[in-house]
Amino acid sequence: MVQAEGTLAIVIDVLRASTTIVTALGNGASAIIPLATVEEARARQAQEPHLLLGGERNAHPLPGFDFGNSPLDYTPEKVQGREVILTTTNGTRALQGAHQAGASAIIVGALTNRQAVVDFCSSWDGSILLVCAGSHGRFSLEDALCAGAIIAGLDPKLRLTDGARTCRALYEHYGAEQLPSQIASSDHGLGLKGKGYGPDVVFATALDVTSLVPIYRGGEIRPLEG
Repeated sequence: MVQAEGTLAIVIDVLRASTTIVTALGNGASAIIPLATVEEARARQAQEPHLLLGGERNAHPLPGFDFGNSPLDYTPEKVQGREVILTTTNGTRALQGAHQAGASAIIVGALTNRQAVVDFCSSWDGSILLVCAGSHGRFSLEDALCAGAIIAGLDPKLRLTDGARTCRALYEHYGAEQLPSQIASSDHGLGLKGKGYGPDVVFATALDVTSLVPIYRGGEIRPLEG
């Protein structure tokens, strides 16, 4: 990851970590604790047994965990008032990477909270870095489309890098109407559907359904207050 000192980092992992984080907090979870490895997650939960465990490897839930990485699992009945440890293949690593790169502020972006992220960015006086988690270190269409959707809503006078311009052009080429079909036919979308997580893909492509902005501070993600 590039150096990020002084920037606002927006971490995007549409399928599925950022969508799951937005959903869990929206359904009443008090905090998400993102950890990079399964071993870290299990060790933290052993020290603090009241914490719930969520995460995946190879898209599937982990043995002994309370949740996988499906946003549909994080219902109000299960997460209201609870703190949840989350470890995923791509998204939680991207969050930690943004922190280690020195970002001044880190928020979580998804299609489901796209407009809320745009609104937050309008009050940020500085550089903005969109961090697309991708899939196993590779480009992913869904994250690029989400980044493009955010960029398309920002001040058109902002100076864009070539990568940002490409993401915006990609989103503008397809438009909001084609987001569900394009993401469903992406490599990651097809992979999740093949493993039985098609409903997650549909859920993650819904645009602007919440005004919640998750912010990462002190090793935890909580809803931005005010």
